Amino acid sequence: MANSLDTSRAAPTHHPSGELLLDYAAGAMTLAETLLMEMHIQACAECRKASDAAMAIGGSLLDTIEPAHLPPSLFQQTLQAIDALEASPALPVRQAPAFAAKWPSPLRRHLATSPLAKWRKLPAGFRALRVPFKDQSSRVWIMDAPGGRGPLRHGHVADEWTVVIEGGFTDETGTYAAGDFALMGTGAEHTMIAEPGEGCVCAILIRENARYLTLTGKLLAPFLKL
Repeated sequence: MANSLDTSRAAPTHHPSGELLLDYAAGAMTLAETLLMEMHIQACAECRKASDAAMAIGGSLLDTIEPAHLPPSLFQQTLQAIDALEASPALPVRQAPAFAAKWPSPLRRHLATSPLAKWRKLPAGFRALRVPFKDQSSRVWIMDAPGGRGPLRHGHVADEWTVVIEGGFTDETGTYAAGDFALMGTGAEHTMIAEPGEGCVCAILIRENARYLTLTGKLLAPFLKL
């Protein structure tokens, strides 16, 4: 579960839907989806309270289920599996990179579990870092946008989730700051502009590449694929 609220930042004003919070509480999300939810919940006392309540309700429902009868050998098999894990060679201890020192702890913990690729340079001073996951059904990138700039106007072929890590951005739906959660649905179109001066660092969960709507965007599309 996410850590306590960082009181040095204002409370988020953009949140995931109640349905997404229920899916998170039920463990019905992919690892990539769970990571973005935990990043938001760490910063948001309101959503943390809602997800805790949903988990408590789920626990109460489990208490009403009739216990299942398990084979007597299952306990011994479980002990053997634990012994096998303890006998496995220890994995090397990694730390999250120094540039992530102030990033949300769920993201730092995940970055410490796998070797990272290098930052990828994109046009107009943008750069992107792939967050590794074994499941390739969706992709998570850290996007670093210079102040006053943003991706060219684009539409979404599939839903896309964004959690702001540092700075912020503005689009037609509002202004987003650190901790805020944004969901752009299939068919949605928008133009994002990073906070002037400070810029914006976001974690973005991508299922399909965006469809650029301007001539410049269409020409640059091969270089902007994530």
